[in-house]
Amino acid sequence: MSATIASLRESLCSETTPLPIRFRALFSLKHLAVQNKGTAESLSAIEAIAAAFSSPSALLKHELAYCLGQTGNDAAIPYLTQVLEDLQEDPMCRHEAAEALGALGNADSLNVLQKYLTREGEDVSVKETCEIAIERIEWENSEQRKQEKLRQR
Repeated sequence: MSATIASLRESLCSETTPLPIRFRALFSLKHLAVQNKGTAESLSAIEAIAAAFSSPSALLKHELAYCLGQTGNDAAIPYLTQVLEDLQEDPMCRHEAAEALGALGNADSLNVLQKYLTREGEDVSVKETCEIAIERIEWENSEQRKQEKLRQR
């Protein structure tokens, strides 16, 4: 892990660091994950973002999930799945984890999303987001989408 990522991780995960500074660290880590996709540095940035899920701040965790979805990196899937599956987690965070899984578009996430779409007693925001995420993944992996990609080239 680079010194930059280590420093940003420390700021992001510190409960004594003011929230605006933690958010700047988060967005910097997201930027590094996106700009260095496919590298060890990208994976370190994703791990650093995920480490902050230990925070008690639902607002921060919501943004963590959002940023992981924006990385476009499947390495974020296990962390997002863990948040979605944590029934003790704030529904706002679980909903954002489901949305981020949809944004990543990996068909391997369909089973977990289906599980919480149909779960008895599930929070309505989580259910609705799972439904949208499933539709997004199915479209992303459809023949129609593949044809659109071919036509764009």
